Amino acid sequence: EFVDTGAVFWPDFWHPQHTLFYLGEDSLLWELLDMPFVDMFEQESGQLLIDRRRHAAPLELVRFFTFHRPNPFVQLKLVWGDKDLFRLAWLKLDVPFTMIQSPPAVAGKAVNGSFCGMTMVQHDADGAVLFLHRNSHKLTGGKTHNPADKKLKAIREKLQSETSMEKVKDNASNSDNYPDAAIWSHLLSFRRSSPRSKYQIETYHAEPEFSKDQICYGQHYLGSNEHFYVQEFADLSFSGLETHLRRFAMIAGELHQAKVDAIAMTQQQPTSKNSQT
Repeated sequence: EFVDTGAVFWPDFWHPQHTLFYLGEDSLLWELLDMPFVDMFEQESGQLLIDRRRHAAPLELVRFFTFHRPNPFVQLKLVWGDKDLFRLAWLKLDVPFTMIQSPPAVAGKAVNGSFCGMTMVQHDADGAVLFLHRNSHKLTGGKTHNPADKKLKAIREKLQSETSMEKVKDNASNSDNYPDAAIWSHLLSFRRSSPRSKYQIETYHAEPEFSKDQICYGQHYLGSNEHFYVQEFADLSFSGLETHLRRFAMIAGELHQAKVDAIAMTQQQPTSKNSQT
């Protein structure tokens, strides 16, 4: 696909029959672009594969869409950030591109039958899982602490005390004690035999099984929608991937913390002039 078109895009959770961004047939977007309505999945611009040499013109149009002022896309709230601007530029110039046809799956965690999807799962052209975008629950590698700031230290100790129960709950399912919780227990996928109109990703909170601040995607209750099927991560060939990622994130966090500590130590040391006085 990349060899053929030089541009591969991936779909978002939304399409004209189920959208958060009002990109349906009656959107002013199509009038602004002076082009007919295109009935297709919206685009997730977090992942792109583009041959820049072959596609200099549409990329320049994306730049214009993004940075030109005044910007009617922003003023009229026709699109969300740079989301969809790539496919719109290619469509406007009638330049071929490949949009992966498999709708995104959702990876997440299930507790007592309640599912909270926190990761967008994209596919290759054959429908196999290609990569996972942990978009709703980011890897942090642990919080960075400033040892030179006593006020921050006091605040940190207070916050740690307030969140101790939540950490105990997370650690109960994370015996490795990495800073980031494991959140991939199940994979929720759309059936190929179902029509696109039935692909409806819900957004919701799943208390009390999950934090009230956690936004979940997918279907709240596993098995409640016949157009989706569920797989356990333990049965997948990449079941150990999350553990490796969490470990790498922890190592990165430790390296960053070491750098912060070194800077703090340098700032605390007196200068040669001060030491002489």
